[in-house]
Amino acid sequence: MTTNQLMTQHSNFFKSEAVQHRLQEVVGKRSNQFATTMLSILRENDMLAKADSSSVMTAALKAVSLNLPIEPSLGFAYVVPFNNRKKRIVEAQFQLGYKGLIQLAMRSGQITKLNAGPIYEGQFKSFDEITEELDYIKGYKKSEKEGVAGYFAYFRLSNGFEKRIFWTLAQVKEHATRYSQSYKLGYGPWVDNFDAMASKTVLKSILSTYAPLSTEMQEAMSADNDDLNYSSSEIKDAEPVNTDQQLLDDLMNVDTETGEILDEPSELKKNGELDLKYEDPNAR
Repeated sequence: MTTNQLMTQHSNFFKSEAVQHRLQEVVGKRSNQFATTMLSILRENDMLAKADSSSVMTAALKAVSLNLPIEPSLGFAYVVPFNNRKKRIVEAQFQLGYKGLIQLAMRSGQITKLNAGPIYEGQFKSFDEITEELDYIKGYKKSEKEGVAGYFAYFRLSNGFEKRIFWTLAQVKEHATRYSQSYKLGYGPWVDNFDAMASKTVLKSILSTYAPLSTEMQEAMSADNDDLNYSSSEIKDAEPVNTDQQLLDDLMNVDTETGEILDEPSELKKNGELDLKYEDPNAR
């Protein structure tokens, strides 16, 4: 089936009376906008265009239920395709984006500081797993060909509880190998956006283990396609638009002398405190 034929099929599905009625129940007056957005996303991803229309809608509505926009360029949530060999069809799955993970954590109202990111080989000194002291060179500028030593994640709650972890590059790759078929097959965001996926994974690990999780956060983590190991399916992930620099712009910097996470560009107030006032990204 040609791309045009696939798009016609998707268009007919989303414009059908039954689907429009369902969308109106969920998204209200934005049903037409939702359908238009989905068709646009499908048009820009050849693999996703081959996915079953109903699975595309189900994955997209999962993002809607979490109040996360599904436009790939925003980086909050994705609708990603995978080839289900058992059913012999391409299906769509919901995938939580890095910004979506941050957004959900912020909504809890209990997290005052939050960060994750790479530590480079020449920058890293040591990490004490008992005291959680991360020792590294402050203000470090990596060389052009320098590799990553590992990835850190940190959060602090309003009651003063804080947690910091560090995964070596080997630990991150071991996780990706265990849980991501696309990584093992050599394509998808783990290959195209490794830093973003690694930072998200370490942050997701620390939040799911130590932070108080809202119902929607638990739901999002459970549904996140990134950590599902499809033993009988070949996953083909849509490529998030976030570049490594965009990822770093979304993260805070660490003061190695105090262990504080500071200077978040978009989500911190001028005094360095995390601004937890939530803005509906769909309203922009």
